[in-house]
Amino acid sequence: MFLSFFIALIGCLVTGTQSVLIYLQGEGVCFNEGCTIVDSLTRVDPLYFNLAGFVFFLVAAIGLSSARKGSDLSKRFISLILLAALAAEGVLFAFQVIISEAFCSYCLIILSLIALMNLFMGLKQFFKAGVIFSAVLLASFVLDYHGGRIKPQPLENGTMALVAGAESETELFLFISSTCEHCKKVLESLDDGQTCTIKFNPIDRLDTLPLDGVEKTASYDPDINLAFLKRLEIQEIPVLLSRSESSMTLITGERAIQAYIDEQCRPQLKGVIGTSSIEMTSSYQPPLPIADDGCTIEEACEDPQGATSEQSPISIQ
Repeated sequence: MFLSFFIALIGCLVTGTQSVLIYLQGEGVCFNEGCTIVDSLTRVDPLYFNLAGFVFFLVAAIGLSSARKGSDLSKRFISLILLAALAAEGVLFAFQVIISEAFCSYCLIILSLIALMNLFMGLKQFFKAGVIFSAVLLASFVLDYHGGRIKPQPLENGTMALVAGAESETELFLFISSTCEHCKKVLESLDDGQTCTIKFNPIDRLDTLPLDGVEKTASYDPDINLAFLKRLEIQEIPVLLSRSESSMTLITGERAIQAYIDEQCRPQLKGVIGTSSIEMTSSYQPPLPIADDGCTIEEACEDPQGATSEQSPISIQ
């Protein structure tokens, strides 16, 4: 127990010194870059982490001093907080392995001090600490901490089918749904002599398309398409994405999409349709309110009567 008390004093010295250095010069002592990486991924300032460590070691030293004098209550209390500390260190160790993928040398020193304090409290205490630390590590390693992250995926993985046309440096992705009447009208208009290759990216599960010459993909994930629109804060469909190496242009609304396809994908109409209906810009413009020219991505919609408004394109470059 004396050795545990001595190590607690060392812990007070180490964490206290680190706290002072962080307060005075903004950073403490570390023997590798892992400390910077770990600190950048925490929500608590490193100063408060070290102050908490200092308080822990100080309380442990006082408790151990009392326990050495014969206080059974102090001994049980110290035994409990040392087990809790090693459990917390297990979480931090797993964080370094799984999340930061870098070891913090200073953190490992603190872990070693707490492990030694448990060891010098007796083999029974050390066995309990080892079981708790192992359980925390095992629980951490069986979980996929990266799975909950939003991972942007290629839009090609969300493509259900395509209509092949002339080769072009510009890719066209049409976002639709199974319940949108405006989407259906856009699809029906594609049968009329368009020459572009258009990829169809539904935001829900579709089995067929009302088009001839459709080439279906082996599989697709509609959630990719829905997530893409939500990231851009687009709430209504249909949406046509025109993507090249240098820019992306989003056209929303039934009539604007039909006008774009007429202009870009029907050479027989060149000169008949002016370019005023589609105005390309190099700056981002947020989506304009859609009035009877699209369907919300969350709900089904029916074909409105007498709809006249159009939606302007959104350009991202």
